[in-house]
Amino acid sequence: MKFKYLAIGVIMTSVTLAACDININMGSGGDSKDSNKQSQNSDKNNDKTSNNDTKDNASSNNNTASSNNNSNDESTSSPEHYAKVWVSVIEDNGGSTDISNTEIMHKDVSGEVLNPYNESASSTFPNGTQALYGSPTAAGQVVYKDNNDGTIDVYAVPSHFQDKRWDEDEYSKNESARILNNPKTVTLKDLSKSEIANWTSVISEYTDSNESTDSDDNNDTEVTRDNVIDKVEDYEGHTLNTSQYTYKEPEQDDNGDWGFSFEDKDGNLAGSYIVDSDGTVTKYDEDGEPE
Repeated sequence: MKFKYLAIGVIMTSVTLAACDININMGSGGDSKDSNKQSQNSDKNNDKTSNNDTKDNASSNNNTASSNNNSNDESTSSPEHYAKVWVSVIEDNGGSTDISNTEIMHKDVSGEVLNPYNESASSTFPNGTQALYGSPTAAGQVVYKDNNDGTIDVYAVPSHFQDKRWDEDEYSKNESARILNNPKTVTLKDLSKSEIANWTSVISEYTDSNESTDSDDNNDTEVTRDNVIDKVEDYEGHTLNTSQYTYKEPEQDDNGDWGFSFEDKDGNLAGSYIVDSDGTVTKYDEDGEPE
């Protein structure tokens, strides 16, 4: 009888173990399916990410190409570009860009000497150097070289070489080299189409006839009450600062020289100018000493 019960117990135990084995195998199969689904989903996500990255890269490349095309659309040898250069540099220097009484002439000065009054002792402009000359002279000038990246290098070339040291070979060599080796980088402004159109109407190319006219003007050295202020402004390279100083009326002495003084807004003497009959300008400080 005991043997019978023992046999029944063994059979039931075997059945139980078999059932557990079936459950374990079935559970393993479910886990395998879940793992396969996760793997497939991961592959799909990776494919989507890869496709998105490809699209983003393509978009970035297109934007870069578009930007490069836009920057290349404008020729650096066009009046539109000269207008941007003029306004950007004059305003960067704190000057006024009054178009109402300004004319601008463009000239390629590559290879020309910086100091035309002492050519044998002067550095020469590098290739690609451009110049914009304002008329009247007090409007200013811009001598620069394009960097082709939306910026230009501006050379601080004097509009007048009044400093007598420019006549000295050593000074002229060193100073002209210093100017060319130390340009100021200026970022060009984005002007509206209407602004550009206004400026291009007063921009022209420098020609031999312009040079002949300049020569004739230089030979006309007669100084009168009507042009004595112009002579001084040409000397200074800008219009007289009437917002800070009060300028007296020019007077002519017995030698034919013209002169006038100027005061600050408190009425204190600030300086004076003497313009010789040959057009040479001498500036004096408040103590009467030549500057």
